[in-house]
Amino acid sequence: MMQQLANFIVDHDPLMVLRRTHDTVRYIRWVWNKDHADPIDEEELRLFLCDEHYGDLTDEQKTVARRCRDGMRSVFYAELCVRLLQSEIMLEQGMVPDSSTYCSVFCPEGGDAPWMLDRAG
Repeated sequence: MMQQLANFIVDHDPLMVLRRTHDTVRYIRWVWNKDHADPIDEEELRLFLCDEHYGDLTDEQKTVARRCRDGMRSVFYAELCVRLLQSEIMLEQGMVPDSSTYCSVFCPEGGDAPWMLDRAG
């Protein structure tokens, strides 16, 4: 249930998609570049991640990109689940008065997350 909720949230929030993509590109580049003399092209990688029919990558680069992308999806969703659980517990225990306060403390890059329910009212 939490995995499905996390998938829905990330896939429907442009800021979360952007963050996930940015983190995924950084991870793929690191994995590739640590074992290869020729670095993977970041722009071609981004194209490939958007649509596997695009991006001028070798077959080996595509294989690494797919494996890393799939791994990052599960890690990113797990992180989101932890944040959702943390926010719920903090709201229930009165540690933060509402979701806006939680977001201002723990999600400063995204501001007021639309997927958080405002519990103040």
